This record gives sequence, structure tokens and C-alpha cells, in this order.
Amino acid sequence: MKDLVQCTVSRNDFQRWLDWGNAPLTICTGEKAVTMLLKIEKKPVDYLYQTAVEADGCISWKNGLTFCGVHDIGKKTLYLTKGLSTILTDGQAPFAARAIPSMVDEICAKINQRVEEIIANDRSNLPTQIVFSGQAKRDLQYYQDYGAKETVICQIFANQAPDEQFHSDYILNELPEAAFMAWLQDPEGFIETEADQHIKINQEKFLLQFLKDDALLAEYQALMQDTENPIHRMKAITEALKASGAKTVTVTVEKDGMELTFKTAANSLTGHRNYYSTYDIPAQDRREFERLFGRSANYTAEDITRITYGKNTIYETPPIQAEDMAEHIGMGGMQLG
Repeated sequence: MKDLVQCTVSRNDFQRWLDWGNAPLTICTGEKAVTMLLKIEKKPVDYLYQTAVEADGCISWKNGLTFCGVHDIGKKTLYLTKGLSTILTDGQAPFAARAIPSMVDEICAKINQRVEEIIANDRSNLPTQIVFSGQAKRDLQYYQDYGAKETVICQIFANQAPDEQFHSDYILNELPEAAFMAWLQDPEGFIETEADQHIKINQEKFLLQFLKDDALLAEYQALMQDTENPIHRMKAITEALKASGAKTVTVTVEKDGMELTFKTAANSLTGHRNYYSTYDIPAQDRREFERLFGRSANYTAEDITRITYGKNTIYETPPIQAEDMAEHIGMGGMQLG
């Protein structure tokens, strides 16, 4: 079974059938019978099954029974499969209303919450403090060398920072009968047992998460402190273009002491790029670019001195040469050679 949805009963006749009914219950939409429900007791609950109703309102010996829900008699709680919940919650006088979207989601959320409470964002609360497996060590090394930087770049462009919080990842792809029944009879005990087991099974993976978070934070801090890193110019260019709403812009670049202004597609300048391609430059401007800078040349964020959209300058930075000259002047006069 994939999942169950918790519902609240909306009609007294339906509640009476759940509590005391013995005969099958036919569910109708208007004048049309759409399905027939039956109950089978499995203490402390009733299992609900449905069977199709033929066009003449009868059932056939070809029809089979399909499991479609659980009614907890003592707690008066109702859990339905998605298909039946759709039938019972639709219409002007629905038999039930949805209460909780998904039992799988609720159970997983509570177990993850408990795991995070036990670990309390403190790696010393893990059963192990050492990464043992070779694969985990290789995974950590790759992340420290490459993955952390890639993640930080994505976060910077998304205006995000490392959250520095441990996150549990318990998940159920389906809802086993035994697990659901255990949860029904003792929710807190089931959550505690599953949380402890999840930590035990995944202790090395959880430690790896802490170690990767260390690498991510170190990379983020280093990049944010390195104000000369081209990433910051790329981000400024990206934000300026997104704010402008432009599809085509005019770009001025300075390379090798030469300056050129040309048009290009705005989306070719957004995001993190090692260089900007000349592919989106109009043919005439591209030929001039190749004449000045070489046939296989490209340009980078550091080469861009100005971007305009219409008559408005949306991004501007002093040319590198001008910055260098300002530094010389600031040191006590212009220096040549």
C-alpha cells in the first residue's frame, strides 16, 4: 500500500455505519452508485474494502475486493486510501473531509523531528565520531575538494547561506501494514523506536553530513571574504539583468587595452560561467570582436565595464586599468613603468 489519508467523518449515517453497521454500504453520487464498502474486523480496528458496482447498481461475481482504509474503532479515527478519499470527500454532502494530507508524510516528519531532537545539532551525540568506510572517505574528500565550492556558488547566486543545521532524512516509500498498526497502537513508542534505529543505521552518514557542513561553511566564509573573486561580479551582473527584465542588452568590454561595445542576449550573461560565449552576439559585432581579440577569444565578468538596457546603465564597474591607476595615484603620485 502506498499511503493513507486521515479523514474526519462528515455525516452521521456514515459514522453509524462505521461504528455498528454489518451490511455493505453503497456509496452513491446523485442517483448513481459508484462503489460498495465492506468492513472486516481486525482488532483493534476495522479494515475497509470496496468493490465496484455495475451499471445496473448490482455487483458481479467477477468483482474483487480492494483494500481502501482503516477505521480505528476506539479512537474513532478514519484512514482512507487516496482513491476512496476522493470519492468520499467530493460532492455537496461529502461523507468525510480530509484532515491530514498523508500518513506517510506525518509519520516521517515526526520521526525526523525526533531524530533531530536526539542529535540536537551536536555530532558528539552520534554513536560514532569516525568515518570508517572507504566509500564514505572518498565521498568526503571529493566534497571537500570540489563539491563544497560548487554548492557555495549555487547558494550565493540564490542569496542563501549555509544553514549549519543537522537534518534527518527518514523516509517511507510505502506504508507497511505492520508499521502502521504499530503506530496506531503506540505512536510515541513507534516514533522513538524508529528514530533510535534510524540513528543506529545511519550514524556514519550523519557524521559525514556534519563534516560536509564544516567544509561548506569554510568555503562560504572564504569566498565571501575574497571580495576580488569574479563570482561577486557575476552575481552583480546576474542580479542587474534579472532586475531589468531585459532580453537583449548592450555590453562594453575592455580586453588587452582595447574596448568594444556590442549587443548580446541577456540570458547569456546570467549565472556562474567561466567565460561568456560570443555565440549570442550579432554576426557583425562578433566579427569585430574576433578582429580585435582573436578568432577563438571569449570574455569574462572581469572584462565587462558596462551593461546598458535602452538608455539606462544597469551595471557598471571601473576598468581594471583604471583601478590600477587609482591605486598608484593613491600611493603618492602617478608612477610609470
